[in-house]
Amino acid sequence: MNTDFRIALISNNLFHQGLLKGYCHAHGYKLFEATVDMESINVTFKMQPNIVILATYPVQYQINKLIREVSNNHEIPVCYLHSNNASALEEEVTCWVDAVLDASSDINQLDNYLRFRFKHHHRLIKENRKRARRIANDRRRLMFEQQNAVARHSQLTNNTPGNGDSRCFMVEPFFQIDKRSKSVMFNGKSLNLTRKEFELFELLTQDVDRVFMTDEIINHVWPENNRVTKSDLYQYMHLLRKKIENNPNNPQWILTVKGFGYKLNAPLSAQANSPDIEANEGCGSIWGGV
Repeated sequence: MNTDFRIALISNNLFHQGLLKGYCHAHGYKLFEATVDMESINVTFKMQPNIVILATYPVQYQINKLIREVSNNHEIPVCYLHSNNASALEEEVTCWVDAVLDASSDINQLDNYLRFRFKHHHRLIKENRKRARRIANDRRRLMFEQQNAVARHSQLTNNTPGNGDSRCFMVEPFFQIDKRSKSVMFNGKSLNLTRKEFELFELLTQDVDRVFMTDEIINHVWPENNRVTKSDLYQYMHLLRKKIENNPNNPQWILTVKGFGYKLNAPLSAQANSPDIEANEGCGSIWGGV
């Protein structure tokens, strides 16, 4: 059913009224009928039809003027069904309407025209929906960026100045990260990460639960290589997950946030100046529940 496509008929001809009723019922179009008077026409245009079909004989000057003005104001196309006995006033109508069709009993012309208009109408709807999705995605992206900026500011505020890389984060007991040897232990076993895999994982641990955008990760891990694509990042993430996850196809630690990037699914608990941390300076652990 094409119930979102609305047709307005302004006619004083019973034949056209019956013809359009049957046609709209067969195709699932909504039909609004208006008598040939100014009040009825104004009410019909307020219903916001997608197209107006005009079939009035003889053509009335005031009615023609009103329909033309309202059509222009609301940007609604008008299709005129002309008669065989065209008058000078009827010719004036045909100079501004969107289409002029034969008012004979053959409905093929009108059917072709309405099908064209229906496709145009739905193409506009699809374009508007795509535009709305883009705007919604942009807003979500901006929201994530703002939240991440607040999280980064909070982390920097809570950090003790001067500690630098010597500060350890107590995120136990699953992962232990040694920045000096560029190694990661998981449940007491070395993951044997490559340099890029370590850089990826270390980046995610810098701000746990923050969503890192794909472009941001690429710029961090490959700062001087502009040939790296998202496909390359996906491949490295897959290899990293194979070493960390029990089931790489259903990850529990490194999560994908669709349309944005990745995050590490582990709560971070920074405990600076802890005796245990000072004794193990330069490495840290990440912890989270199963």
